[in-house]
Amino acid sequence: MQYLGKLTGSFNYRVLLKWIIVLPIFIFLGKMVWENWSQIKEASFSFRFLPLFLSTLLFALSYFIQIWAWYLITLKLNIALPWNETVRNWFTSQLGKYLPGKVWIFLSRFYLYESKGKSKKAITLALYFETITMVMAAGLLSFISLFSSWKDHSSYLGISTPWLILLSIGAFLFLHPAVLQKIINSILAFFKRDPISISLSYLNILWILGICVLCWMIGGIGFYLFIDSVYPISPQQVLFLIGALTISSTLGLLALFAPSGLGVREGALVYLLSSIMPSSVAVILSILTRLWMTLIEIGLIGMVYSIGRFQKGIGHRNPNAQTE
Repeated sequence: MQYLGKLTGSFNYRVLLKWIIVLPIFIFLGKMVWENWSQIKEASFSFRFLPLFLSTLLFALSYFIQIWAWYLITLKLNIALPWNETVRNWFTSQLGKYLPGKVWIFLSRFYLYESKGKSKKAITLALYFETITMVMAAGLLSFISLFSSWKDHSSYLGISTPWLILLSIGAFLFLHPAVLQKIINSILAFFKRDPISISLSYLNILWILGICVLCWMIGGIGFYLFIDSVYPISPQQVLFLIGALTISSTLGLLALFAPSGLGVREGALVYLLSSIMPSSVAVILSILTRLWMTLIEIGLIGMVYSIGRFQKGIGHRNPNAQTE
């Protein structure tokens, strides 16, 4: 990942800006814990290994489901790499999320696919589809899970039900290839770029959207089991916690200034969890969730890297073996 270091060498001011924005969030959360320490001491924290183990497996599985969605997108756009190489490249690109600005995730994957001789336009389009389908899937699940969990179903974040229905219909229309192609080409024309042609069918897009929904659901169930492993919570809150994960993770993704959504995801998660538990407990759980997710991600990156090194070692020792 040396090229990432070169790319970010002249952007040190962004690191400073990141901390100027993120630090107040953590100071506020820390102050909340300090002022409500008595609640934390009385909270029924516990540790149960089985839910923790299952939660880790499910959350790790959600990464591979997302990679499956990415692989299908690249397959339909004729830029697919072999599955093993796709997995390695996808996890390698995830290192970019720990740098200020989400652009490094896209640039790193763009670089990896371009180095394999893949079309620049197709790579850009694939990255766009991956992002939009994951965000759309998160929005869809957030609507279903949180809307069905709240007692007052007449509104959702201050938006009336008819408007939500219209927004949902509009979102699905937005995913239609003809609409997408017109929007993207309008943007490209503004920047004096050549137009593109979207080869994905509407059925393909909806199928990929369904896989992204599955990804969030599996990850959300894993998140519920993780919370339950340290702070017992009713199974009736599963849907709510899935929605809390999708909303907080999406807000963290959209916060371009925060690497891996640092601070933003925690703040959003505390706000949502505070509706079903004391705020101070929600702060502790949001921080534990960050550590849990990060350890899973780093563990998967390390595992994929080690397997790749092992396979290369076998290939060097046995030149006649089939290699990718």
